[in-house]
Formats: sequence, C-alpha cells, structure tokens
Amino acid sequence: GNAPAESGKPEKLFKSDVNLEVTLSAPWERLIDDKGNEDPYAAVIEYTDSNGESQRHDATVARRGITRQRVCQFPPIEIRVEKDEVKGSMLRGQKSLKLVTHCRRSDRYDQYYLLEMMAYRMFNLMTDFSFRVRPLTVNYRDSESGESLDSRFAFLIEDDSDAAKRNDMKKLDIGRIPLSRLEPGYAADVALFQYMIGNVDWSPLIGPGTGDCCHNMAPIAPKPLGEDDFIWPLPYDFDSSGLVDAPYAEPPASVDARSVTERVYRGYCAHNDALEGARRKALDGKDDLVGVLDSDPRLSERSRKKARKYLEKFSSSYL
Repeated sequence: GNAPAESGKPEKLFKSDVNLEVTLSAPWERLIDDKGNEDPYAAVIEYTDSNGESQRHDATVARRGITRQRVCQFPPIEIRVEKDEVKGSMLRGQKSLKLVTHCRRSDRYDQYYLLEMMAYRMFNLMTDFSFRVRPLTVNYRDSESGESLDSRFAFLIEDDSDAAKRNDMKKLDIGRIPLSRLEPGYAADVALFQYMIGNVDWSPLIGPGTGDCCHNMAPIAPKPLGEDDFIWPLPYDFDSSGLVDAPYAEPPASVDARSVTERVYRGYCAHNDALEGARRKALDGKDDLVGVLDSDPRLSERSRKKARKYLEKFSSSYL
C-alpha cells in the first residue's frame, strides 16, 4: 500500500508500480531518421494522474545510450522537464528521466525490456540504494504529421538526483572511485545481484574510456563528502544481462564468456567478507525476487519460464 499523497497532490511518479498511460508528442519521424543528432526536440507529455486529473507538460526528448542507439530502430530517450512546468504534479522533483523504449517494431522486443524493468525491481527488493522504475504504455504521436505512430510498453527510470535525495545523499560527479571508498556491504550486494542476473557490463570504479565514473552506474554520496565517507554507485542498464538475453547483447571483449547467459562474478576480493550478508539477503528473498516475474501480465509465459529457470539455476548452484 502507498502512503497517502501529501495534501491532495497526486502521488509522485515512482511511488507506484501501477502502469501509467502517457501520450508523448514529438517530431518522432525526424528524431528516428536523424541518427547523429542528440540535441533535444520539443515534446509534450500528457497523462491522467492518480487524482484522475488530466495533465499536460512541455518537455524535451533526445536520443541517448550507446549500444541501443546502434541496434535499435527506435532509440532510448531522455525526457527533460523544467521544475516550474511540473510543480505540484506527479512529475515534481524530476528533471531528467531516462525512457527505456521498445527498440524495434517486433513485439517480442517488448519482452526484453519488461525483463529489464523487472531486474530493477529485483534490485529494489535488495536495497533502497537502487533506481526506481515506472511501467508505461506510451502512445507516440508525431507532432509534425499529427499521426499516432505506435502504442508500446516502455519504462521510466528515476532521476539520479531524486534517488540520491531519497537516501539523504547527493549525486556525485567524480572521475574515478578508489576501491576503498565503496561501502563493502553495498558493493557485495551489487556484485551478487549482477552475478544473479548475469550482467558483466558494469564497473563501480571507472567509466568507459576517460569519461566520468562509472560504467553503467551512477555514484551518490553524502554531501559534503568527507575523506572517510563511502560512495554508493547505483547500477542501471541491465539490457545486456543473461536474464534479459537480448539478441544484440554480447559479453565485452575483456570478459572471458561465450555468451551473456554465462555468469561471471565481477566483485572484488576486498569485499569477500561482506558477501555472506548479500548471499543471505538473496537467499531469504529468493521467492520475492523470482516473484517479480509475475508482476506484469505483459510478460509472456515463455519469457517468464525462461527467466525463472535462469534465476533458479543461480540460486540452486550458488546460494
């Protein structure tokens, strides 16, 4: 059950797991065709909130992501809204939201992203230091032709500032993170979880290339950051995991695995003592973790069975 919304305001976007239907108007045809352009396009987002009021906000949409941009007919999107535009609405407190989209026209692609959304939910069960997600049905309307293009499953990922605020922290811009600054219990939770879903495409210490930290993780920390304070990098992007088993996913060259469904443990020996706690957590929560697979009727029986088998193989052989 959700706590009542503050003073008649609709409940915040990530307070609920209920599917939200939205209409997103933008020049989609142009955005899809112009692959090299990551600039924002004007957009409008419309939905009915938890109070039954219809809402309409000006926003922008832009292409984002690396692998998916290359392989998807329809790229993942970043939606940005101005603070004043969403004041008092369900979207209050949000600035920049990642929208995980269907990627390709074939309906089977929805299955991969349903599973990816469920990976976030499983990690929510292990720790509050995790990104919340909200399932959507998105009606894509082309703002230039006025035509409805498609109505598809997608999900939103909480803004990292919001996830930080929930945990009384701030998001952290940092080049790299020394191993000693990772909170050992949390680092073990993350490593065990990534092993469970068969994901090797992440690093809590350095970004890809010379970029900011980290790889598929967003660091949050107390502010001001004392030199003994720990840093918590929150994982995101689970689409190259064995649980999702997307057709385009392949293990990075640096990892010795034949396919993404082959599990490789990427945790650090420094956190081995904390691993027992993470193991207990996963063991005690096993039924709930697997139960997440029943949380959305759009997941097909075939996908559910395959994912359940993959998770059960982990628990029987490792836990």
